[in-house]
Amino acid sequence: MDWTESLNEALRYIEAELFNGVDGGRAAKHVAMSRFYLEKAFSILTGTTISEYIRARRLSIAAQELQAAKVKVIDLAYRCGYDTPESFSKAFTRFHGVSPSRARRPGVPLRCQNPLTIKITLEGAKVMDYKIEEMDAFCVYGLERTFHEDTSFAEIPKFWGEFFTGGYQNAVCPMYGISLELSPEGGAFEYLIGDNCPKDKVVPEGMTKREIPAHTWAKFACTGPLPGSIQDMNRRIYGEWLPGNTEYEIAGSVNIEVYFEGDTSAPDYRSEIWMPVRKKS
Repeated sequence: MDWTESLNEALRYIEAELFNGVDGGRAAKHVAMSRFYLEKAFSILTGTTISEYIRARRLSIAAQELQAAKVKVIDLAYRCGYDTPESFSKAFTRFHGVSPSRARRPGVPLRCQNPLTIKITLEGAKVMDYKIEEMDAFCVYGLERTFHEDTSFAEIPKFWGEFFTGGYQNAVCPMYGISLELSPEGGAFEYLIGDNCPKDKVVPEGMTKREIPAHTWAKFACTGPLPGSIQDMNRRIYGEWLPGNTEYEIAGSVNIEVYFEGDTSAPDYRSEIWMPVRKKS
């Protein structure tokens, strides 16, 4: 199954299991993909998260059922995965702008999230600089925090700000920004700001040491000010490189951003994205 088909199969599975407790973890398992990379790709390509999409689909169908039949709000609440009718009503009102009781009235405007299908047009207008490189396992250490894909886009930049304002750069060079999915349960992942270290290094108090497994890496060169150059390359990796690549696919649940010395606001600033890959069978 190629990259685009895997994403669309995940969407078909979500739709089929919409009211059976489906989440990003189950969808990723269904298509034999890392939850971290499925959720990352989905948010980059669609501008929303998988959990937000699932919520929007359920609330869209709930509104249709309220208008079409005398279904009880409490039954809809439990069917949509909410613990109480009150929590369902709050979510419904935030999404539609009206309460479930008002949604029953004829002519009330409601929102609708239709089922998604991902279609990727390969343009290739710009050359992508990358290399494939095998690396042995290596150790890193630094400041680490747990994030969720739903909020990581806003929270990780804040983490970087806290890193520098806290003076942690005096204890570890912020060469890497490393995302590690230690467990697909709950959709959380660890993010570490840090540097290489020997395997036997005793790290400063409050910091974490991790071993990055041996992998074959696709290393993508980014040029330009941060965060724009990294964000643009991520869009191109998921929207151009993976759909158009007939030889390699994602392998593993770690993603590394590499930051070199220099002015991060300069137009010629250099950074890299490392993605673990394997040859397609």
